[in-house]
Amino acid sequence: MRLSKHITFILVSIASVCVYAQNDPANPAPIDERIKNNTIKSVWVEQETAKIYPNPVSVVYGSKQILLAKDGKAAVSAKADSEDEIKALNLFNRLISKFGYPEVPISNKGFQIEFRVDPEDFVVVDGQAYKIECEDNTILLTGISPRALLYASASLSQLVFRDENNILIRLAEVFDFPSYQRRMFNCSPVSSQLEDDLDWMAKYKMESITFHNRNFGWFGMDDELKNNLEIYKNWSDKYGGVEAVLLMNLYRDDTDIEITNPEHIALLQSTIEFAAEQGVSRILLFADDSPPFKYDEGYYLDSENDKKKFSSMAEAHCALMNTLLQWSREEQHNIEYYYCPSFYTAEEMHYGDMKLFRDTPWEEDAFKPLERDLGIIGEKLDPEIQIFWTGPYVCTRKITNEDIDGWKNYLNGRTPFLFDNSIFSHLEFTARTFFTAYDNDFPKDFQNITAGNGIFINGDATGETSKASSMTANAFMWEGDRYNGRVSIMEAMNKLYGAEKIPALMRYREIELELCKVIRQRQIWFAADELWKAIRKTRFTTQKNPFYYHRNYGRLKALRMQVKYSVPEPESKTTYKEKCVELDNDRRNLLAEIESMGLQKLSYYLQSEMISLPDFGSEE
Repeated sequence: MRLSKHITFILVSIASVCVYAQNDPANPAPIDERIKNNTIKSVWVEQETAKIYPNPVSVVYGSKQILLAKDGKAAVSAKADSEDEIKALNLFNRLISKFGYPEVPISNKGFQIEFRVDPEDFVVVDGQAYKIECEDNTILLTGISPRALLYASASLSQLVFRDENNILIRLAEVFDFPSYQRRMFNCSPVSSQLEDDLDWMAKYKMESITFHNRNFGWFGMDDELKNNLEIYKNWSDKYGGVEAVLLMNLYRDDTDIEITNPEHIALLQSTIEFAAEQGVSRILLFADDSPPFKYDEGYYLDSENDKKKFSSMAEAHCALMNTLLQWSREEQHNIEYYYCPSFYTAEEMHYGDMKLFRDTPWEEDAFKPLERDLGIIGEKLDPEIQIFWTGPYVCTRKITNEDIDGWKNYLNGRTPFLFDNSIFSHLEFTARTFFTAYDNDFPKDFQNITAGNGIFINGDATGETSKASSMTANAFMWEGDRYNGRVSIMEAMNKLYGAEKIPALMRYREIELELCKVIRQRQIWFAADELWKAIRKTRFTTQKNPFYYHRNYGRLKALRMQVKYSVPEPESKTTYKEKCVELDNDRRNLLAEIESMGLQKLSYYLQSEMISLPDFGSEE
């Protein structure tokens, strides 16, 4: 069921108009130069109501407040003895300093905030559990581990608020731990903004930030990546609370890795070693989308030396990953490894939806390479290395136990780790995430079913228009089955921007999405006609069995009808232009209003991602 190149091109074109590709991590949007300006910062909003986000497992908010500071001077002291306790105090002071509140000094005078790491004080075994308790003259923060104590500090910082000239702490009894321990977020950080972004991630207990070259290459680090890692290390040494992840692709910019080449291995190890020195704790190696590929054969090695040593690309990758893991152990690098195979979903990069091949003569040609490669990976990859998948589809919104069991079967019984692209799929006609709650349909207690007790969230978590959505994804991973997306997105936006600014932001979202809809629906209508022309051209050129070709021709004809009539018939050019121009004027007026609110960084991000008006001289 191989389509002609022309049909494939048209199908891809239709897909491209249905989403807005600027949020594609493989093709990141150009950074607005204004965002790189050191004077353009995210806004930190003082909270009117002191409340912890994400919502803890257990919290009882008290009716009393403690005076933290008055007239610019601290009114409490801190008890922090060990290095880990002092680091937790540093993080607390760092976060309250975002609002100009004075630092809490270490002293034994007056009311105290006490920091301590005490694994024996917890019945649960979760390594990120923490408590906040209130005694007569003490707020006691206890973490089951150093990282958990940092989470306690972050939560306490959210209970600090201003009442005229007084800075107060709202008393609360808190017990909390996340449903998912590994909460990784893909990012495209801007160096001048990175420390501020790390502060934001720490405040809301987002577990990991991901770094990469602009081209995701494996063969060294560009200057921006080196700079970002150095900034991260300096920040983490002082404060902490956010793990660092390095993502690399083995097949980028026509520089494919040769696994039998000692120079390539040494170069990759050197990159990993530098990353480890900067505090990176996880390495993600991807072999997705761009490796050499042939129909009926699958992904293949194009190095003659590699072919002599390995039976397949999957076997070569297992050898590479296992070698790196063993080397890291010998060098005593505290690093976890993650691997994304070339086959990472049933909606394959080259074959498309694999289910279409079932019950056809080409079923074996399609599934044999997938089953072969995943079987090798499941058998030969070291059990400590996690294996990524995206779920049944690239942007899976629903995963069932049957889906997981099916992929486990391919992997010889190994459970995959979810690489979640779904943040791109929540809105129609665009891949943007702005002001939209994370909302998927997973099995109950999914955290105990998926591998690694974690999820990798794709996207750009630190992008200003993505932050609210990323916060809700993180809230889901903290709250698990308690999570309510509709409530969470409002809480996240309130934390980020303040309640009074939310109506204007949601109005902008409404107008931008409407403009996307108007433009994309018209494009889809005419693209469907181009698809039909391509289908007709191939009708009499096939050499396949006529019965199966006739069935597939019917499927393609139905696809064309489904695509075309999924959108309304186009209006006149004049009406179309007037509608687009009116919506464009409305959104630009709202951008000016958003800037007047002091949200310059958000406004610049919105402008860099807004859909462009079409060329009205062309029918499409």
